[in-house]
Amino acid sequence: MSEPILSVRTYWTIFLILVALTALTVGVSLVEIGRWHTPAGLAIATAKGLLVGLFFMHVIYSPRLTWIVIAASLFWFGLLMALTLADYFTRHWSVY
Repeated sequence: MSEPILSVRTYWTIFLILVALTALTVGVSLVEIGRWHTPAGLAIATAKGLLVGLFFMHVIYSPRLTWIVIAASLFWFGLLMALTLADYFTRHWSVY
């Protein structure tokens, strides 16, 4: 199975987008946006992670089994985060 070769221009474009998103992260950290700091930072980090995974790690051209493994790992991560946050958010219910 031959994998498609990405052009150097594509790599540079993705690199420049990642640099711009990093600059956006710094910019958001300097602006007072209240409770939106964490969601904005996580959204930017997710976008950067997707770009790195899809293009630099060639996931976009990978077989479907790779996509299934990635989906399963993200599901597992979401499950662990949900259980951790469920414990964290209900701690004030305990009376010692």
